Amino acid sequence: MGLFLSKLIPALLSPVSLVCLFCLAAGIRALIRRAILVAVLTLLAALILYTSASPIVSRALICGLEKQYPEPESYEKASAVVLLGGAMIAPALPRRHPELNECGDRLLQAARLWQQGLAPVVVTTGGSVPFLTGQSEDDASMYARVLSELFAVPDSAILRVSRSQNTYEDALYTMQLFEKRGMKKDILLVTSATHMPRAAQLFRKQGFIVHPAPTDFRAGEKPLTQPFRFFPVEWALNETVNALHEYMGLAAYKLMGRL
Repeated sequence: MGLFLSKLIPALLSPVSLVCLFCLAAGIRALIRRAILVAVLTLLAALILYTSASPIVSRALICGLEKQYPEPESYEKASAVVLLGGAMIAPALPRRHPELNECGDRLLQAARLWQQGLAPVVVTTGGSVPFLTGQSEDDASMYARVLSELFAVPDSAILRVSRSQNTYEDALYTMQLFEKRGMKKDILLVTSATHMPRAAQLFRKQGFIVHPAPTDFRAGEKPLTQPFRFFPVEWALNETVNALHEYMGLAAYKLMGRL
């Protein structure tokens, strides 16, 4: 019982749970006072937050993306490993060295594929977007530094695409690099599993032969156990936001004719 309560009480008192409860209480109070519009808006806000922070909902959204490109048992050799940006945190006090964020498995996957001899070079992508990240150093350069220092990838085996600021530009500028160097267009594409559906389509649209090498799978990361699967939690809210970002990105690129 003690263990159960130690898990239940934090779940009930989490910020997301409290906001849902307070909105629900305010909505019921507004209904009693017949303030219908206030009640509807308040209850709708509670429903949106509860649904977005529901582990069941977030898991369904994440699975819808990740199941499109499961990790294969083996990989074919290719002309390059293309590592997409988004996994680095730039040095800034108290950090004196680049660090990996929650997408850091991308870097590990790229290093693993190169060390297995599946491609002669690693193409690192990702420019700097200071107004979003507050970072002046680009991901491509930070990737290259870590690959060289920690994974013994020689600088001659690393190519940088450091001016791209989104996935479309990653694909566009990487193709320009390949054409400039006369490289074959078959690649091992490394990115998070949720990001792979959008990334793979964009790179294929540019003319690449894409061998997806997804990583950073989230669907099975946290088991859905009773009764806590029905409690809204912060990690589920974050996963829902990330999944919706990918679905909206797919829709936007299709409307723009980029897919």
